[in-house]
Amino acid sequence: MKYRLRNIAYLIAFGLATTASAQRLTLEQCIESAMQHNADIKNARIDIDMAQQDKASAFTNYFPQISAMGMGFVGAKDLMRSTMEMPGMDLSAMGIPPMGNMTIPISMIKKGVIANITALQPLYSGGQIINGNKLAALQQEVRQLQLEMTEKDVRQNVQNYYWQLQSLKGNISTLDAVDKQLEEVHRLTENFVKTGVINRNDLLRVELKQQEMKSQRLTLNNGIQLVRMLLAQLTGNDLNTFDVTESNILDPQAPEAYFTSIDQAVSQREEVELTSKSVRANELQVKMKRGKNLPTVAVGAAGMYMNIMEENQGNLIGLATVNVPISSWWGGHHDIKKAKMAVEQSRNTMNDVQEKLHIDIMNAWNQLNEAYAQIEIARKSVVQADENMRLNNDQYRVGAIGMTDLLDAITLYTQSHNSLVTSCANYQNKLADYLRKTR
Repeated sequence: MKYRLRNIAYLIAFGLATTASAQRLTLEQCIESAMQHNADIKNARIDIDMAQQDKASAFTNYFPQISAMGMGFVGAKDLMRSTMEMPGMDLSAMGIPPMGNMTIPISMIKKGVIANITALQPLYSGGQIINGNKLAALQQEVRQLQLEMTEKDVRQNVQNYYWQLQSLKGNISTLDAVDKQLEEVHRLTENFVKTGVINRNDLLRVELKQQEMKSQRLTLNNGIQLVRMLLAQLTGNDLNTFDVTESNILDPQAPEAYFTSIDQAVSQREEVELTSKSVRANELQVKMKRGKNLPTVAVGAAGMYMNIMEENQGNLIGLATVNVPISSWWGGHHDIKKAKMAVEQSRNTMNDVQEKLHIDIMNAWNQLNEAYAQIEIARKSVVQADENMRLNNDQYRVGAIGMTDLLDAITLYTQSHNSLVTSCANYQNKLADYLRKTR
């Protein structure tokens, strides 16, 4: 017995320690944690850093283009081979017959070293460098907008999971109240059976109802565990110790407090800005296509060093280049036309997105008001179910009604309270969706 009591004490202490170490966060704390630890947001921030590197890389095109080359060589034979004709000498005065022309072989340059360095500063490139830098800067702005969209999506997902968790916990609270009611009905029915007022069948029906409540509790607890783990993963918290604080889900604020003008909301949406930047990007692409068909001008210098035939030589040369892409004009004209068509497409998309967003925000507002109206309906149902429960309980005590009516009243009580909690959670989700689309 002593060891059993000790084990029980250990279990109680472990349970208290686990409860004490549980990490309970409010909704705002969950959102803040997600902003810091969520993988999608981290990757979106990395995308911004990558776009910054692209922007920095594009800026280097303003710098001179410098190249260097060095080469040393050794030939198996002399690289330069030739012959030289030498006229013969007339020695007849000396009694020697004249000699004919002589052929003398000449060879040289068997090894050597050559090195040069060239620097070209672009003066004009048809606007390709300038527009390329503008495109890189625009891409960074696009990545920033995408980060903001990702943050809003994550915030909405956190709110959805949070209120789903509160809804499930609210249903557990309803089951607690129903279990207490069934315990009282079971005690009362058991007394009726002992006194012979009713048969044992009614007691079995109460116990069956209690088992049904246990089954619902098991399902709800499994749902709570799953949603809690999903929320912990989304916010970057420990799956084993994470939990949320209790929130007053049954008293939401009316929709009017969150209303935003549709035109104002549409103008603030990231999707509109993204389509606007898409138009701008395609306009820059048109300029880039034109620039490819324009001449490029650059100036620079080249330094050269040679060591051939054991003699050092060096030179410095000034350079000026003009490159006219004549053959590119044949297909370049069509490329420019195609780029202009892409601009027109992006403008059509921008107008279409604005119209769809207008409809989407209006629909979100209507759904929010509908969800709030459902709460009012559910509240009236709760009042009626509570009163029906009280009346049936009193009548059952005096034997005016049977077990069937009482169990039906308990079922209606359970359904009405669960419906109210679900309606309030649904309203919070609709509110999160509306705020996502208007703020």
